[in-house]
Amino acid sequence: MVTEILDLLETAAVTVSGFLIKKYVFLEPDMETKKQRLFYWISFLVIGIVFLAFGKDTASLAALLMIGLNICLGRKKHRLWGIILMIPFPGIINGLLVPILLVPPYFFALSAQETFVYQFTLYGILSVLLALFYVEGKKWRSWFHENMQHRSLRKSEKYLLWVVGILMLLFSNHTIMQIALDGGNVRAADNIYGRGLAPFIGITSVSAFVMTITIIVLIIQGNKRSFYHERISHMQSGMITFMAEVVENRDDNTGGHIRRTAEYVEHIAKELKRQGIYSDILTDRYLSDMVVAAPLHDIGKIHIPDAVLNKPGKLTEEEFEIMKTHTTAGEELLVHAKAELGESGYLNTAIEMAAYHHEWWNGKGYPYGISGEEIPLCARIMAVADVFDALTSKRCYKSAMPLEKAYGIIREESGTHFDPAVVEAFFAAAEYIEVLAK
Repeated sequence: MVTEILDLLETAAVTVSGFLIKKYVFLEPDMETKKQRLFYWISFLVIGIVFLAFGKDTASLAALLMIGLNICLGRKKHRLWGIILMIPFPGIINGLLVPILLVPPYFFALSAQETFVYQFTLYGILSVLLALFYVEGKKWRSWFHENMQHRSLRKSEKYLLWVVGILMLLFSNHTIMQIALDGGNVRAADNIYGRGLAPFIGITSVSAFVMTITIIVLIIQGNKRSFYHERISHMQSGMITFMAEVVENRDDNTGGHIRRTAEYVEHIAKELKRQGIYSDILTDRYLSDMVVAAPLHDIGKIHIPDAVLNKPGKLTEEEFEIMKTHTTAGEELLVHAKAELGESGYLNTAIEMAAYHHEWWNGKGYPYGISGEEIPLCARIMAVADVFDALTSKRCYKSAMPLEKAYGIIREESGTHFDPAVVEAFFAAAEYIEVLAK
């Protein structure tokens, strides 16, 4: 009877630890709250029935399958991948449970009765810790749910968990087998160090447990650091947009221009990346830097006199020459900012966007008259976004142009003003761009 109770407690420990690892280590999303709670009750009921009918091993397998099903149901895409994700789970769970459940009784030569007492005590401690986590950890769980539910593990972290999971599964299976071969425990503690297996099992079990705990803690802390880094990045991006809007507000003609163009740039760049065009340039980092830097493309307008910037009619040739200086003025401002703030990916991109977004594919643009792929990709993308928004926006000297007419101009200037590949990506993303343009 005692053995059956211990088997039931072990199955419960596997189930609970599996659900906790799934949520707090692998960052797999839950279903909607009520559905998730119902799923927990159904899972424990199913696992209990399987335990009574087929025993501990089958029930543990059922627990893993229920966790895998929960992962599949919680995801919005790639749901079947949730089953594959279960492969490292048994190893990670065993890496936590085997060293503390089986090795100490063996290592310290506990009798069968003493082993029962030890394991019941351990399960009692684990139950108390779980209850404390449920009662006292509400604030932390709320923070986690709010800030981590849309995050996912980086590839390196996933690979690390897979490696640890497989290693721990091999270790735990080997340890259980060696303990079984060695009789399960030692009757005379004095003889323990005279036997070859005991030191090996003791050292490797402690190492395995420490390594598993360390990896889990590092990943949880890494996720927390990533969250705060992301929050700081959002704040930084918000400040950049705010400063750009301060400059934009001097220009009565361009309300919302910087936000729209930044979103156009993002959709065009993502479409280029999807098509595999300029894939050597369009890394994830470059794309994110572009989106952050885009609001600064007209920062140089801060140096343009109001009489020119807000003139309701057509600019004279002299006034147009003054307006053109916003490109080099923006470049100088951002180069100075880089000198003050240090090397930065988004500042490098912002410098290129500010300086070159009025260059033409055929070399007839300004300020430097460069052409083709001499023009940085970020500036070529911004050129399309900037002109399209100028065409479709109301200005004090003109009305907003209909979308179809604006599309015609963009298409007509492909290969002269604009990079043809960027134009094709623009039209491929037109359904998203039209929503933003309205």
